[in-house]
Amino acid sequence: MAGSQKDSMKDVIIDCLTQQLSEYEVLKSIYPDHGDIVLSDKHIIDEVNSFLDNKTEYIPSHIDFKLNLHISNLKLEVFINLPSSYPKEEPDIYVRCNQFNRQNESRLNSELSEYIRENHIGEVCLYTAISWLQENIDKYSVNQQESNSVEVKEPQSKEDEFARFWVYSHHIYNKRKREEIVKRARELKLTGFSLPGKPGLVCIEGYHTDCNEWWKDIKSMTWKKIMIRKTETFQSEEQSTYKKFSNFEEIATNMSDLAKYMNELGLSQIFNELFGLCNDD
Repeated sequence: MAGSQKDSMKDVIIDCLTQQLSEYEVLKSIYPDHGDIVLSDKHIIDEVNSFLDNKTEYIPSHIDFKLNLHISNLKLEVFINLPSSYPKEEPDIYVRCNQFNRQNESRLNSELSEYIRENHIGEVCLYTAISWLQENIDKYSVNQQESNSVEVKEPQSKEDEFARFWVYSHHIYNKRKREEIVKRARELKLTGFSLPGKPGLVCIEGYHTDCNEWWKDIKSMTWKKIMIRKTETFQSEEQSTYKKFSNFEEIATNMSDLAKYMNELGLSQIFNELFGLCNDD
């Protein structure tokens, strides 16, 4: 039975990856210029083909690429990550445009995600999503000059609490989202780590207001599921005692090594709590 289930699962993955490659080749034919489509891993297509040809047994990494689009004098960077089970599962798409402010960019991604979620029926849909962008992008660029006013941050209160947020996501794969998680944390002088994969885990620590600012920006991106699983707060004068990290970085490790890492930091109890909570998915 187990062998039969494994073969059945492999057949599903083979079918999905075959459709992914076909759709990728169609996009390449539509956008043939050098630099229009940029793979995060230039070897991934060869790896997928090797798997489909039974030359390798392991399931390859996700097909992850950036599509550079020029629509209505706007330059869009469309970051696309295809889960192994796409098109049965929705694609992970995030759009970046330096000509938009953060609010309009967030609204664009939210509404694009909603469109995909409402219209996805287990079939390839990347070109459908791109067509939606072409038809709707103008409404997000209206009144940019008025909406681009500089947000003045209030001076940091010395009485502000020191905090540590533990954030859980269904998955963190998309390259642009991973970059934003790290970039925004460093801009706000937060410390901690981001662990991409499925599930994804992020730990940030710093002044409570800065942690909230980071969370507000990151959760505004489109996610299948993301939440704060645990919040720790300490008095500001206790920061030197309870601060566990010296910088913020993305780490690549398995759960066993993560458990050892957190144990070394004196966070084994937190790990046990998070691990138990993660089991509900």
